[in-house]
Amino acid sequence: MKYVIFAKPACPFCVKAEEFLTEKKQNFKTVNFQEDQQEILQEIKEAYSWNTVPIILKVHDTARIELIGGYTDLVESLKQK
Repeated sequence: MKYVIFAKPACPFCVKAEEFLTEKKQNFKTVNFQEDQQEILQEIKEAYSWNTVPIILKVHDTARIELIGGYTDLVESLKQK
């Protein structure tokens, strides 16, 4: 299992999500969207019905993708383990 974080470089909650996953020794990949990529980011937001960044996904070993949500959702999901 691993995580994917859709983020913006200056987003404090995106940075916190990366730090949290590093602290928890979780495998993750961050996709940072620059200003000229906002249309792509908007499409991802609409696809997942999520309005803010970070958008955090969990990729299961079976390749199933689960929307976790934002930073606080990530923290809550890992507390449940």
